[in-house]
Parts: sequence; structure tokens; C-alpha cells
Amino acid sequence: MQEEGLRRQIMGVISHVLTDEATDMNVRMALLRHLGENPGSPEQALLAHLRDCRGAGTTQGSGPAPPP
Repeated sequence: MQEEGLRRQIMGVISHVLTDEATDMNVRMALLRHLGENPGSPEQALLAHLRDCRGAGTTQGSGPAPPP
């Protein structure tokens, strides 16, 4: 049942990101798209979302932007 506990924690993280007023609308929409593409597997949805963010080179929300 560890898997269920992990799944609940991941859904808590996803829920926080989706409801946080500071979250960019594009981030919300992308995360919701991944949830739709991975029904019943929030861990896969979050992983896909993080891979997309990393691939896009986004730094949003991860601290100060690098100098130009």
C-alpha cells in the first residue's frame, strides 16, 4: 500500500500547484493536460510534466532567473 500513499502525496503536490495563485496559467494547463493523458496515474502525469518543463528550459518558480 506504499504506492497508494505515494499517489496521495503526488496528488497533494499537483493540487497545490493547480490551486496556487502564483502558478502561471500555462503551467496549470500543461499539468491538467498531462493528468488527462494519464488517467489514474498522477505520478506519470507529474513526471511527464516535469520532463516537459526541463526540456523547455523553464526556470519559472525555481528561483531567480539566470543573468542575460
